[in-house]
Amino acid sequence: MRKLFHLMLGIAAAFSLWGTALAAGPDYRSGTPWPDTDLDGVVTEDMEASIKDNFVLAVNKEDILALKIPEGYPSGGTLTDLQLKQNEDLKKMFLGKEPAGHDQKLAYNLFQLMMDWESRNAQGVLPLKKQTEAIESVGTIADLNGYFLETAPEDCPATIWPVGAGPDLQDSSRNTLRVGYAPLLLEDSGEYSKLTEYGRIKQKAFSDFAQKVLGKLGYSETEARQKIENCFALESKMAPAIYTNEERNKPDFRARTNNYYSREKLAREQGNLPILAMLKHIGYPEAKEYVIMSPAFLSKLNQIYTQENLPLLKDYLIVHGVLSTAGNLDRECYEWSMECSNAISGASGTLPDVAVFSACVANKLEWPTARFYAETYLKQEDKKRISGLVDRLFDAYHGVINEADFLSARTKANAIAKLEAIDKRVLFPDDWTNYECKELNFPSPREGGTLWQALRAIDAYELAENIRELTEPVDKDKWIMSPHTVNCAYAQQTNAIHITGAFSQGAMYRSDMSDEELMAKLGCVIGHEISHAFDSSGAQYDKNGNMKNWWTKADYAAFRARNEKMVAYYNKMHPWAGQDFYGSIMTGEACADMAGLKAVLRLAAQQKDFDYDKFFRAFADVWLLKDTLPMAYMRINDVHPMGYLRINCTLQQYDEFLDFYGITEGDGMYLAPEDRVAIW
Repeated sequence: MRKLFHLMLGIAAAFSLWGTALAAGPDYRSGTPWPDTDLDGVVTEDMEASIKDNFVLAVNKEDILALKIPEGYPSGGTLTDLQLKQNEDLKKMFLGKEPAGHDQKLAYNLFQLMMDWESRNAQGVLPLKKQTEAIESVGTIADLNGYFLETAPEDCPATIWPVGAGPDLQDSSRNTLRVGYAPLLLEDSGEYSKLTEYGRIKQKAFSDFAQKVLGKLGYSETEARQKIENCFALESKMAPAIYTNEERNKPDFRARTNNYYSREKLAREQGNLPILAMLKHIGYPEAKEYVIMSPAFLSKLNQIYTQENLPLLKDYLIVHGVLSTAGNLDRECYEWSMECSNAISGASGTLPDVAVFSACVANKLEWPTARFYAETYLKQEDKKRISGLVDRLFDAYHGVINEADFLSARTKANAIAKLEAIDKRVLFPDDWTNYECKELNFPSPREGGTLWQALRAIDAYELAENIRELTEPVDKDKWIMSPHTVNCAYAQQTNAIHITGAFSQGAMYRSDMSDEELMAKLGCVIGHEISHAFDSSGAQYDKNGNMKNWWTKADYAAFRARNEKMVAYYNKMHPWAGQDFYGSIMTGEACADMAGLKAVLRLAAQQKDFDYDKFFRAFADVWLLKDTLPMAYMRINDVHPMGYLRINCTLQQYDEFLDFYGITEGDGMYLAPEDRVAIW
């Protein structure tokens, strides 16, 4: 249930925390080498715009000035429009005729249960109260162990050590059982040593929300406040042993979390923690080997897991449970959850229930929704055309690899082998068999069902599926991204790209698009996803999806040197004076942007009378953005460069762009060959 509430936080986000985008503070127009033209209020009518000095401002200025951030969203622009279209499509689908298929009916019925306020209001907070009372009955650490070992997983509202099966990093054909670390309300463990302004806002919003729900559960104001303080106190104790956001976004993060423990070693290292006993209670079979994502956290939690800290441990579970489930209760709790979201995001107003719940169902019942969506909206002829473009870009990518003068013949051959092994997953699967949820059932509103029942049934089903997957080989043919997702992806462990149906819509793809537009938009995205196989993270995986080296020592050293040069390039940039970027976390996405464009430019060179001006302007339209200030702060910590950088930084790497517009030394868009950072 947790991910449902956090999805609502994202859906309701407009991120204008200080009212106007450019409230008192730094001079937000002082960015170098270009100001953050994505930030609402930076671009004004009187700003001069020259293609040679600031391409994104020159070609997008009028659109930026005219652009309005939609109510309930953190940004406006091309990709936000795709999200709006997807949401409208989902709404029409769920408000339409009841589908015939079992899985499609699951999604349809879950939506109806979310909209069933009569039933939700009748239940009130009783389901959550039963869960919190079970935790309150714990009197000793031994009782807490008993709670973990006797309570059905779907009735535990929170956990301190998440567990789950997933593909082994070194042998992607098998699943391993992974033991994680505690989720934190402020997410970034760095916030607990140095609280940022955004951290303070989140802390207050979550505290206010929890205070209200705890009061409704029967706690006094003082008791509720103490529980919230205890929750943050426990998180502060655990935070030093939990990875920061910056650490989690670095290319070596997954390798750092891949720590194999034998059963005997875990039995020793778990100390007083009932991890192995809980795994048995949940239903996971005994394993010879486990993956501990953070040995430091395991050690730290052992120090904390004492009778003295029992009030903190209990209140952590209660507060996390309240925040993750209250939005699924009655109308009052739901509205409080949206108020919390708005306080964090700065959204003005609230999206209609139908919009929020459509997106929630699409997230909670991902594949039943995916089939419903694909059968309703996606066309085989579009899949055929886009697949043809994918094939052309794969052909072009052979040239990208072969032109890499920093690689030996041996490494190039391995890279080509990996390229040719990439699975191409376009719009929707042809066979839905592996995505069916035949064993999942819950009563509809007509049958007297409730939302709480349905969510418990889904959680129990997903756990049973995860347990089953642990004992079976990994199904590498299964997509990791669903057709209705407004995104695309490269999956390292299946060595597959996903170009989804909901992304291939609107401004990103139309059947009547010119070649220049198609290649600049969807073509560059396809090239981007292919490039992830060869970025700072993807380069660690071989053609079979295993974290194994396929480089010569010298070639990998040269590759790393190029990545470090890119880090330094972005570290020198500032969205506004005094604000740095974290180049160390941006190399993967920036590399993919640049290499993807290079592949497309190879195709452009083969076309007679190719209109480069139309192409480059269409490329700039992909990243047309208007952000509120907090969204800009969030993007600073994102692995993706800001939109204006994804345009200007990417384009200035290539002679095709510089030569076409006559950009030379002294122009703001010029970058000397020796200073360019495109890795491929």
